[in-house]
Amino acid sequence: MTSAQSPIFIAAPARRSGTTLMQRLCIASGEAMIFGESAANDLLQAGMMLQIKQQNYSYNSEWRDGIMAEVREGKVNQWIPDLLPNITDYLSLHAELLDQLCLGFATAARCSRWGVKLPEWPVQSLVFWQNRLPESRTIYILRDVEECVQSAFTMGMLTEESHKDEFRQIHQQHLAMAKRDLSAEQTYFLDYGLLTAPSAEEELARVAAFLNLKSLPASVLEVRVGNY
Repeated sequence: MTSAQSPIFIAAPARRSGTTLMQRLCIASGEAMIFGESAANDLLQAGMMLQIKQQNYSYNSEWRDGIMAEVREGKVNQWIPDLLPNITDYLSLHAELLDQLCLGFATAARCSRWGVKLPEWPVQSLVFWQNRLPESRTIYILRDVEECVQSAFTMGMLTEESHKDEFRQIHQQHLAMAKRDLSAEQTYFLDYGLLTAPSAEEELARVAAFLNLKSLPASVLEVRVGNY
């Protein structure tokens, strides 16, 4: 297992669920660097691009490869629609770009593990990355939806009652998909309430073991950042 192949993904069905707290816990372990939403969106968009290209170009690959073969034979006095390399090679090139992106994050982490966090990470994107990186581990944080709503409202993320209803619907949809589609082996559904309970250290030990980290320092829980 290499660092590039075993990232930690931190996600949740909605914002204000505790992904930043989990990020801080992992970083405080001294074994992992968890990058934020911009880096996670890089993975999200790169993965989507590969999937789109696989869908768009796989179905007519023989036709496209035929056009390339004719061009190589010198038949250039004809319509040449959107000339591409051999489709297998072309898709492999984009797959390699994803590998290079992960390697870049792993190198930038400067420690044994790297990862990213993204609340409201689209579940199908997470599934894609779990399939692509079987050694990855996902912490999916479950916080009471009404606590999330109140926190988001206090921060000004939600300003109207209709916004609260939309928030609840997004939470419900993402959670249902996560429980249905995410890999049971690769996913730890973390009850946020356990991080504020007297048994928090026991839960941290279980999460650390799941992530293959030595420990997650409970002292981080004593300082709440953005605690709305």
